[in-house]
Amino acid sequence: MEIGIVGGSIAGCSAAFLLLRDGHEVTVFERSRKALVGRGGGIGTLPALIKQLKDEGLIKKNFASLLINKMPFVGKLASAEPYGKVAWAMPMSLEVFHWNELWKQLRSHVPDNRYNSGVRIVNAEKELNGKVTLTTAEGAKSEFDLVLFADGYHSLGRSILFPNKQLKYRGYVLWRGLLHESELGEKSPLKDEVLRLSYPGKPGHNVVYFIPNLNGSVKEGERIYNWAAYIALNEDELKEVMTDKAGELKEGTMPPGAISKRVETKLKDFLSQNTPLHYANIVNKTKDSYIQVIYTLDLDHYYKDNMCLIGDAGIVVQPFTGSGVFKGYNNVKDLIECLHEHKTLEYALNDWSNKQVENGKRLLVLGKQMEKAFIWEQPNFAHAKEDETAAWWKASVTFPENFSYEKK
Repeated sequence: MEIGIVGGSIAGCSAAFLLLRDGHEVTVFERSRKALVGRGGGIGTLPALIKQLKDEGLIKKNFASLLINKMPFVGKLASAEPYGKVAWAMPMSLEVFHWNELWKQLRSHVPDNRYNSGVRIVNAEKELNGKVTLTTAEGAKSEFDLVLFADGYHSLGRSILFPNKQLKYRGYVLWRGLLHESELGEKSPLKDEVLRLSYPGKPGHNVVYFIPNLNGSVKEGERIYNWAAYIALNEDELKEVMTDKAGELKEGTMPPGAISKRVETKLKDFLSQNTPLHYANIVNKTKDSYIQVIYTLDLDHYYKDNMCLIGDAGIVVQPFTGSGVFKGYNNVKDLIECLHEHKTLEYALNDWSNKQVENGKRLLVLGKQMEKAFIWEQPNFAHAKEDETAAWWKASVTFPENFSYEKK
């Protein structure tokens, strides 16, 4: 089939690789003229999924990552400065890495003649012959048997297919930044762990962990601190925070370097007052931080008129589930399987859509549980005992039966 993919980020490049390998003709449209390097920070997923991506050839065997073995829950306490008091360290297994490295490796699998940079799609229509016409901002038209929208949570495709579905603001933002270990000026106790730092008596928390540097090094002194602070904001506060240094109100994302000085100072003061000194210093020394507004969105269908939604163009879940960056990969693995199982495209897409909706709604339930635990009802870890914290976690989050991000 001739397949058009709108969006050339992680989901789009994953889809292009898998569909090309399956024998389809693929064309990717990415609205940005520049390489997407620098658009993301640290991310993580299960080691088994990383192994699967390596086995399938999506990433190299020497893909740079760090293995995380525990998640300490840490609170700010005057007698425990500068590192805070650990309430409990939950055993876990997670691989963390740089978004840039993942995108670069996925992008390398898509031939340049299949990847159209600086091309913004503005419309999509199903024709009488059953094909889909994509129209660019310049008015150029291309026809495809099937179109996949991999264009993120502000998806054009979703607005065309399901215009009544709107993003729901969750009451908090994710403020993120990266700092080279060498820039901190002090030695850190952080090792193979992801810290969750509570705010005393306030909703939200800050996450801190190391990722490899842009050269893939994980040596001490050469790593990068990745921090991600969840901060609750009402609608008026959100408007203030999302107004950039030029006075323009941004929607959804505040890019690196665009936060106003006043807002940045205010946010850094908040972290300084509510997290242990050492980790507040990491935030305070960071430049070019950025902000992501957290939304959710539910759907009852993933396709219409031979157009499909993948990744965050589909159901949007809270980031705690750890599924976000690989949703597009999983969506397309299922799509290829359904195309092989059914004789007609309509039957294949119906079956595929039902599976994506089921999986997406399960993740929404999990995300809501984690949101309640990590944002609105998180204990103050400075005064929580180990058994109390372990019991809180066990009671707060129930993973769905047979839950896995892997595709069998």
